[in-house]
Amino acid sequence: MKKQSSDTSPHLENQNHLETQESFRQNFSFAEKILDVQGMFPTLSDDHDIRKVTREKVEHMLYAKQLISEIQEDKAYLGAKGINQWIWENKVQTEISQSLLREYLSRSMRNAPHVFFRKFQLTRNLVLHTAELFEIAPSQIEDGHLLDPKTLHQGFEHLAKDAYTSTLFHFLMRRSIQSGKLEKIFPFFKASDKQTNMHPRILGFQMHMEEKGFSRKHIRNTSTHVTQLFVWLCANVQTFKQATPDTISVFQIQNEHLLMYRTYKLRLVRDGECSQISFTHSIYAIRSFYHFLHERFGFESPLQRFRSIKAPRYSPRELPTDQQIVAFFQVVEQYARNPVREQIGYRLMFHLGLRLSEVAHIKWCDINLGIRTIVIHSKGKKSHVLPLAEKLCSLLQELQTQPRTTYLLGQRISTIKHDVYEYFLLYAMITGWPFPGGVHIFRHMFITRLAYKGILPQAIKELARVRMLDTVGLYIHMAYRDGHMISQIDLLQYE
Repeated sequence: MKKQSSDTSPHLENQNHLETQESFRQNFSFAEKILDVQGMFPTLSDDHDIRKVTREKVEHMLYAKQLISEIQEDKAYLGAKGINQWIWENKVQTEISQSLLREYLSRSMRNAPHVFFRKFQLTRNLVLHTAELFEIAPSQIEDGHLLDPKTLHQGFEHLAKDAYTSTLFHFLMRRSIQSGKLEKIFPFFKASDKQTNMHPRILGFQMHMEEKGFSRKHIRNTSTHVTQLFVWLCANVQTFKQATPDTISVFQIQNEHLLMYRTYKLRLVRDGECSQISFTHSIYAIRSFYHFLHERFGFESPLQRFRSIKAPRYSPRELPTDQQIVAFFQVVEQYARNPVREQIGYRLMFHLGLRLSEVAHIKWCDINLGIRTIVIHSKGKKSHVLPLAEKLCSLLQELQTQPRTTYLLGQRISTIKHDVYEYFLLYAMITGWPFPGGVHIFRHMFITRLAYKGILPQAIKELARVRMLDTVGLYIHMAYRDGHMISQIDLLQYE
């Protein structure tokens, strides 16, 4: 039998030969370096020989029976409206006893679920703040406490100011006027005048990041790091004493000033007032800002020796059990606005380890159901081809019958990312997951699961689409350590 070339493109192969088709090209010189790994993994089968990693074995790594049977009870489809009802029954009725706040929330039942939940969180925070103000237990708060002018002024001063806060406080102020406690509605954004204006160059940097498609959270955090630099320079460097953070001359900032700020931030790290991760984010934000200035204005960056530090980016965390994962997808199927489309989004992250940004960018042209593959556009403008199987294939086939959208999961990337993240938090809450964080937990589960199965680190690196083996090594170290500890405990003999 003629041996099939390992360099043959998967898309050019006949569909009848899919079972023996390779999932990614092999590098034999690289493979020779990793075969002799005595002690790292026991050689149990050909699964540990990277030269024999076929598509079938890749699918086994990704899709082998890892969950209990997903047979579920027939539950009535409730849709997104059911989420608000769940929040009302399980959160509002158990945590909000004040009739005034219940009336406010009942008027918001038609809001989008994530909006309604944020309004609930705001009312809960107001109750906690009012209890602290009057030095009584939250359960003792009555409507009169909420309508007290002192509560309204203090609450406005200390609670986050956004559209949700504005709606709640206007509701309470009108009721306070009706009860004779407050004379008139005071300007809601009065205190916002005290906030520092944004530097024009930072505003331009924000617009630049928006054009690049960065998330609102990333843009906000990056801008904050640069603003903190300007604030520190105005307060600590004589050259900028007469300036303010929003008027400082960016082009007067020299490398010596930046190194002074770096030393200041390092001192905060050593004193425990700043984490290593926060320090690295600050350094990268400032470097990105100067890269923008060079790209937009041709300004030569003064940065020299403005380096970051090594910071641990992985910490072991508790992960959902098989039963909890099954329960999550059952909740999605019961409450999602579009169960098929939303399950695909979360399953792409769970089964293939996709990042949220990668999921949002997928188009139908990236999917080939004929040969069951999907093209992933990852960081650094790199593309990877991964196999599709089982539940994902059937869901994608079902989605084909629905109206097409610009991207697989919607019309706009920003909207897709926002909805996938916000609704994940709601689904996880309904499921009863106690795990902190957002959708990145799926990628964490994906890599951890591969590591615990004893798959070669080079195979995990390809499947997880990471640049350095060091990243994979963190997960493998934890898996190997746990496995070693279990084997050592098994050696103990008890009389």
